[in-house]
This record gives sequence, structure tokens and C-alpha cells, in this order.
Amino acid sequence: MSWFSIAGIKEEIRKIQWPSRKDMVRNTTIVITFVLFFVAYFLLTEVVLVWALRLLGIGG
Repeated sequence: MSWFSIAGIKEEIRKIQWPSRKDMVRNTTIVITFVLFFVAYFLLTEVVLVWALRLLGIGG
């Protein structure tokens, strides 16, 4: 295990390709969009289910 040494670790760190600022902004935008979509989806689902349960006389 040559990578399991300080020199090996430094070499592996040099091989990392960090994303550009443009890529980071794009990926962050995609993640935030998906999170907001799922928040809206689950809130809407909860509202509909609560409404349906109240209509059936089960909800409080």
C-alpha cells in the first residue's frame, strides 16, 4: 500500500480535479431546485391528505 504514507497521500491529493466555479454554481442550483421541488411536493401531498381525511371525518 504505497498510498498509505504521507508521500502517497500527498500524491493522491494532487490528482484531485476540483470543480470550477461555474460547475459549482450549476450543481448547487440543481440541488436547490430539486430540494424546493420536493418540499413543494410533500407539502401539497400533506395538504391534500389532511383535506381528504377531514372530508372523511377522520382528521382533527
